[in-house]
Amino acid sequence: MLKINGKKIIPLLLVVLGLLFAYVGIGQLGFWKDAPGPGFFPSIMGIVLAIIGTMTFIVSIKDKTKATYHKDEIMVILGGIGIFVGTFIIGLVPTIIVYLLLWLKIFEKLPWKTTFVIMGISLFITIGVFGTWLGIHFPLGLIENLM
Repeated sequence: MLKINGKKIIPLLLVVLGLLFAYVGIGQLGFWKDAPGPGFFPSIMGIVLAIIGTMTFIVSIKDKTKATYHKDEIMVILGGIGIFVGTFIIGLVPTIIVYLLLWLKIFEKLPWKTTFVIMGISLFITIGVFGTWLGIHFPLGLIENLM
């Protein structure tokens, strides 16, 4: 009999999440029209996530050991949840700034100069490539609902 545990549930959740990203990216945001559209990146990542989740689930069927999670793995998961929640409250770009600042200063213990260089490059890519070039509308959080 197939035992259901974290090694089987998490890959299936990733498959569902990946298919949802692909559906929204292709169906609602627009994948391609003369150039890559706002749904291009989410669609590609969603398809990759669904494929990897499926492969991981297939491998987990043969594995009888129990899933174990370490502190560093839990911190990454909590960081992802924090980004998700923060996006709805203060918006995506401010959440990215807060996340990078906390991660680089508290966990990586990098000097301020390195932290600001990494943040600058990350924001340039986020706003320049995704916001300007691909035309992606970033969620503004609660501010968006007030306007």
